[in-house]
Amino acid sequence: MTKRKRYSLDELEKMKSESDQEKFDETTDVDILEQIISDPDTPHLTEQEVKEMRPARSKERKK
Repeated sequence: MTKRKRYSLDELEKMKSESDQEKFDETTDVDILEQIISDPDTPHLTEQEVKEMRPARSKERKK
């Protein structure tokens, strides 16, 4: 079992980011689309399937 470490907002603000901001800024919508298409775990939906999608319902019941 993995132990979770909790951080305060102050601790988080003091941490150095490990994100590659330059790479993030340079990534285009086309790059993202190519990554999605090349991912074998991403379902390739037709336009009709996308049109038929509906939002999932909340598990919580309204009173």
